[in-house]
Amino acid sequence: MINEQLQNKLLDQVRLEWESEFYYLQMMAWCYNHDYEGFGNWFYAQANEERDHGMRILSFLTEIGGALAIPSVNVPEAEFTGIEEIFERVLGHEEKVTVQVHKLVSMAIEQNDHSTNNFLQWFVKEQIEEESSVRAILAKVRRAAGTPAALLMIENDIAQARNVSLPGWGDPS
Repeated sequence: MINEQLQNKLLDQVRLEWESEFYYLQMMAWCYNHDYEGFGNWFYAQANEERDHGMRILSFLTEIGGALAIPSVNVPEAEFTGIEEIFERVLGHEEKVTVQVHKLVSMAIEQNDHSTNNFLQWFVKEQIEEESSVRAILAKVRRAAGTPAALLMIENDIAQARNVSLPGWGDPS
């Protein structure tokens, strides 16, 4: 059985993951509203990942006999001025999530909870990947500043890498 304090912190992480989902959906909407469909598709895929991260935590709590609760979600503000600013915010947000994951790991270690520590290692690795990919995209977007053709190439590359589009949007079937 998991310590109640750690369980509650994991549920707080579910909230953070789901708030991330809605934050990325707002970024997706901005991208679509400003004709950046490739970036919009990327944010759609990111939003789905964040929802899945929250569900992964709930599934783990079920497996170890913890109590589930569905946290309320606060949707972050979402006024953007451009693609570069959006990816700067994404990086800052992912860094915030990384800090929270590290705090959870520290708490699991302090409580000698090997099961939770082991479970959280997936999130540690995921955050390394998330931050790395966002840093790479941000660097490319910054290099493309003032060059629409270069920005379009970046957009196409990340859209192809994710190979996702919104269900029913642009799908002839």
